[in-house]
Amino acid sequence: MTKLDDSANRAMQDDISAESVRRLCDLSGKTAYITGGGGGLGSAIAWGFAHAGADIVLLDKQAEAIEELAGLMSTQTRRKVIALPVDIAQEESVEAALQTARQAVGECDVLVNGAGHNIRKPLVDFSVDEFNSLYAVHVQGAFLTCRTVGARMRERRSGSIINITSITAHVGIENVSAYASAKGALLQMTKTLALEMAPWNVRVNAISPGYIETPLTLQHAPEVRERVARDTPMGRMGRPSEIIGPALFLASESASFVTGASLVVDGGWTAV
Repeated sequence: MTKLDDSANRAMQDDISAESVRRLCDLSGKTAYITGGGGGLGSAIAWGFAHAGADIVLLDKQAEAIEELAGLMSTQTRRKVIALPVDIAQEESVEAALQTARQAVGECDVLVNGAGHNIRKPLVDFSVDEFNSLYAVHVQGAFLTCRTVGARMRERRSGSIINITSITAHVGIENVSAYASAKGALLQMTKTLALEMAPWNVRVNAISPGYIETPLTLQHAPEVRERVARDTPMGRMGRPSEIIGPALFLASESASFVTGASLVVDGGWTAV
């Protein structure tokens, strides 16, 4: 081993201690704001972050659902968890909720944009209002939260933003054209925002789930869900809990040098 190799190895050992590795996925002292936190992937991520030590702000249109969830999550994880009803597509509603969140829990360290819905039918059968509703939630909603939270993260020179996109942002799937194009727009927003925020140590990434067993996919007829499971290389649909690990990775110091990425979690669907 050369002196240079020996020096580099000692520097690496200094940087990689047992304690530093244990802290990689620790969110203690952090606060996470999660839109769409009332169910599906949003609530799963919220549970995971709370168990990892973060305080949680649940942002969702379902006021009763998130209020109940906040109480249960707070009791079981012993973290501070608050529920704030919000219409994610309305600027005034978003700004009011974010201001309340800052006052009640503190500045946002991790923002997860998980709010969403879907309308499944051929593009030619869409009304303008239906088409716009998907962009209002998936694209405009994320823009509103990223703009406000991102500005404050930039001032603090720290933060992680995670946008929940979809495999439909990567591959064509029939009868979801409006949803897919909205998710594609969100993925591109993720990449460009990552470049804009990188100088301020704010990371912006996406998770692109495949078919996960959530209220959205449970709308499919049983035979459709069976076909989806059969066509997935791993032979099944995913579970919401299987999004926790990828989200925790992107939120934590484990991904300290990761930005502008899209982490596909789909059981191999897009590998075919």
